[in-house]
Amino acid sequence: MTVTDGDPVHGDDARGTHGRSDHSGRDALVTLLVATALFRVTQNMALTTLSLLGREKLGLHAGAIGVVGAVAGLAMAVVTFTLSGRVPPRRAAASAASGMTILVVALVTFALASSFGMLVAAALLLGVAGGLAMPGLINAVVFVAGGKRERAIGLYTITLSLSLALGPVMESVMLSIGHQNVRTPFVLFSILPALGVLAIVASLRWSRRGRPSAATVIPPRPAGADTPEPGDTPEPEAGAGAGTPRAPGSRPDRPSGPWTSRWRSGLLGTRAGRVALIAQLLYAIPFAGVTVFGALVAHIGFGVSPAMAQVAFTVFFVLSFTSRGAVTVRSPIARKVPLFWAAAILTATGLLLLGLGHGLVLLLVAMGVLGIPHGLTFPLALAMTADSTDLAGLPRANATLLGSTNLAAVIVPLVLGAIVPVVGYRGIALVLLAPVAVCSALLFTQRSPKVAPG
Repeated sequence: MTVTDGDPVHGDDARGTHGRSDHSGRDALVTLLVATALFRVTQNMALTTLSLLGREKLGLHAGAIGVVGAVAGLAMAVVTFTLSGRVPPRRAAASAASGMTILVVALVTFALASSFGMLVAAALLLGVAGGLAMPGLINAVVFVAGGKRERAIGLYTITLSLSLALGPVMESVMLSIGHQNVRTPFVLFSILPALGVLAIVASLRWSRRGRPSAATVIPPRPAGADTPEPGDTPEPEAGAGAGTPRAPGSRPDRPSGPWTSRWRSGLLGTRAGRVALIAQLLYAIPFAGVTVFGALVAHIGFGVSPAMAQVAFTVFFVLSFTSRGAVTVRSPIARKVPLFWAAAILTATGLLLLGLGHGLVLLLVAMGVLGIPHGLTFPLALAMTADSTDLAGLPRANATLLGSTNLAAVIVPLVLGAIVPVVGYRGIALVLLAPVAVCSALLFTQRSPKVAPG
């Protein structure tokens, strides 16, 4: 019997500890998922409403609003890369709580903003909050889930999708109550991350209750046996994406030796890690463009009303939610790469429909098709990252995965905004096919070499 961080103790002599650990682990996971929902629904509201705040209350032009959005994205990416990757798994929940506290301050600053400088300061705080909270929450979820991490990741991503679907409805109600004053949502939503901090504190209490005591630790292994160091990962569970067991703490396809460079020791150091990163970028790049310009593509390119454009986004997120639910039900999924290829095909199909289609029906079909890979890619990429990385290296690996997505959210809108006058709003959907093709080619290069039967 072996004790690992976040896993319950097993064995006939520790059944009471096992039951208590199992129950406390579930409670800790539930409270972390509640905190995730409270954070994501609030962050998405701020990101999508800051443009309205800047235009209606401060009279800013599109270029200035773009700068504000870029500040938020860059701050998120920098914090994710430089700070979140250094937070050990045991401190991930505390890091998320600090991010949610900063989010409260950001929302209050938005609500009080009376100048461009204050809006930029609020966006900076918003980005820092996201850079701390998002990686912290997923690392905390994986930490408390133990051997059931893939199902927990599926629940985490479902929580994100559900938050994205419910957020606009909540904001519409708040705007109605506030007589369409765009400052109102920032004030009312600030309550949610504050409640999220309380949920994280509760999760820490449950996690400590479920942690085995020193008395339950197994005696040392026989001489000559490998003893895992703290943070090492046990053999991968079924569906982890590895065909054969590996020693605790080892990572497949990891270059070894004293001259291995630092960048090769993280997510890029394993084939599974590289596949996860490529697959995430394959969808994150077009998604960054669709979220920023999708409403304008619908309104100007397809000629639908702004209200129907929001209906299209509703279809998008409902299909995303459905596909993430399917991933969770079927987890652990042993063969993830074929699903990445399916996501690539669906992404290309959806972009083609957006670029070439006409009428409301094709718009809804296109957004629905794009919603499926949005739901598939993120949970599968997170699960593959967790399977290919030991516990000690997981924060850095997740920071690389999420940070790359954050960078895409900064760069892609700037590039597309610059070429809209040349290609038009419908044309940018076709332009986004280029990075999909490049990422698909990179994914093809990461095929596992065929091994002759021995």
